Amino acid sequence: MPAAADRALVDKLVLANRILYKKGVVDGFGHVSARHDQSPEHFLLARSMAPALVRRDDILTFDFDGAALDADGRRVYLERFIHAAIYRARSDVQAVVHSHSPSVIPFGVTRQPLRPIFHMSGFLGEGAALFDIRDAEE
Repeated sequence: MPAAADRALVDKLVLANRILYKKGVVDGFGHVSARHDQSPEHFLLARSMAPALVRRDDILTFDFDGAALDADGRRVYLERFIHAAIYRARSDVQAVVHSHSPSVIPFGVTRQPLRPIFHMSGFLGEGAALFDIRDAEE
């Protein structure tokens, strides 16, 4: 088990869940995670619950295989594998938001690629990766 994450990071993650819900970025099933500040091979994510209700004690530690190290029987998000895959592939990523945005969902269920349409989305020039959760094993 890695060292405990910085208290301020956990507090920011709790606030991020609540703010993203309040602002409509995530719905009742969306969530946000953060890379562990003391152990870059781990990340923090709330247990499976509505983001508007997340509290400090709901934040769990996960490894890059998506295994919860401290769940103690609490349910965890199935989408944790998406977070794990992103952190494993990109050491520069410090946080991940999983949302069910109606404007983006079609790109995950059709063969239509996500393409840049204005100058601030140039990072999509080579395309966006698709993660199929069926490829991840629990």
